[in-house]
Amino acid sequence: EGPALFTVKDTKLGRQASVIHITLSQSGRDEVVGYLTNSNILNESGITLTTNYSLNPAPLPVDLELLKYNKDSNWSRLLEMPFASFRKATRKAEFYFPRVGQRKKGSADEWIRLASGENWTNASLGYVSDMWPMPVEAFVNSSNPYDVNPQGERERPAARFWYPTLLLNLDVKKALPEEGVEWLFARVETKQIRNGRMDLDVVILDEGGDIVALSQHVALVVGSDRN
Repeated sequence: EGPALFTVKDTKLGRQASVIHITLSQSGRDEVVGYLTNSNILNESGITLTTNYSLNPAPLPVDLELLKYNKDSNWSRLLEMPFASFRKATRKAEFYFPRVGQRKKGSADEWIRLASGENWTNASLGYVSDMWPMPVEAFVNSSNPYDVNPQGERERPAARFWYPTLLLNLDVKKALPEEGVEWLFARVETKQIRNGRMDLDVVILDEGGDIVALSQHVALVVGSDRN
């Protein structure tokens, strides 16, 4: 928390795509560095092929009008994400999870919207790509802390882990409307957790089921006392 300085450097400027380097610094120390490749999605042209890709298993059906009032038959809001006092960024959004629980421990589905009432835009996809149930906690706790009861509450275990990001890639596939959208769907899945390091694949869809963005992460799993 606190003030941060962003330093932006033009690395390669092109007609179709440009690359910039960004450094986030705090108290004189570089904390995060990133390379961003930018283009104008609306001006992109070229071959387009239908791959017939779909999530397997398919997400549970949803009625987003009912979900606004937490009355959808398949999805229910978790009033507060686990360890919200420790992971304060989770308080910026509302999270809706399957009423029957996640289908397997290594993956999780969610519908998400901003708590402020604002809409998601392409500028906020970075937040969505990094805000979902942590698979480690589904494995190590006696009950999944992301499952919901009818009241949207559950007794919470203490925060045990912190997940420093080693690498986060985000590939934006679709330009959202200028006014944004209220809802986005995300599925996160891990293939392996070993020696305190895990991989994460994230697929973000819009209300119509179109792919909005894909994200891949590599993260450490360390004790929460390290943060």
